[in-house]
Amino acid sequence: MSEHIQQKMSAAERIAFIEESSKLMLGTMPRARSASILANAELPIDKDELNAAIMGTGIVGFDPSMTKRSKRIVKNTYMYADLKALLAFPGENQKEQRYNSFSTSMRAMGWTFFSSPFSRYTSSSKTLTMDNVALDLIHTVVAGAVGGVAGKALLGKAADAALKALKTEPEALKLFEDNAKKASGGNFAMTTCKQDDDGDITMAAAAIQYSCAAHPTKVLFWEWATSEVSIWKGASVMTMDEEDYLLIEDLVVKTLSEMRQKALTIEFGPAAA
Repeated sequence: MSEHIQQKMSAAERIAFIEESSKLMLGTMPRARSASILANAELPIDKDELNAAIMGTGIVGFDPSMTKRSKRIVKNTYMYADLKALLAFPGENQKEQRYNSFSTSMRAMGWTFFSSPFSRYTSSSKTLTMDNVALDLIHTVVAGAVGGVAGKALLGKAADAALKALKTEPEALKLFEDNAKKASGGNFAMTTCKQDDDGDITMAAAAIQYSCAAHPTKVLFWEWATSEVSIWKGASVMTMDEEDYLLIEDLVVKTLSEMRQKALTIEFGPAAA
């Protein structure tokens, strides 16, 4: 992977960015209905001991090494960045802007990035499935940017396990399909994370955006003709600096709490041992 590391934000820059982002996100809520929506909104299924989750347009696999606190950090930062990107750049021709917006938001919340540029995905086969594309990207980015055989194995295994479990979870799969599909294509991300003995969190992510002439009813586990679908991808490996996240955590959590009707999530898979 052709990688670059993004520059670290100062504390003041982090706070200013998240404050401005939260204003934008909350400004999308219908004013007249927001109070009643929030009063009646049911919180998403939230079981931090489970090893996978659908969060908006993303699939996240957690290695059993992850603590409940670390899972919550991943879920809150990912959902915040995903919502911000979708709300700021909703257009079908805004693929790269969404990817860059997601990356910038994650960086503002304490993640340090090693990432590849957003680019066209090419395949030598005549057919493909989006789940295999996602796994291919995850394993490639992990191999290129994560040190240590054990770390690479944990991240790859967590991604494989999340997609395997998703096949047997119709409610989670339906939520993902509804979130990911668009009129002439769709967008989603596959993410996997682990925690080391010192408590440091590492996350690998593959963002996929595609367009097609046909309108299939599924995204994952569906065989696409390569000639009929155009795929763009971005990949990154991130590490979390929790001290940086603590600066803006309260604002992130408050914003997400006020947007629960948009932040559709569900957790699935077997509990961590």
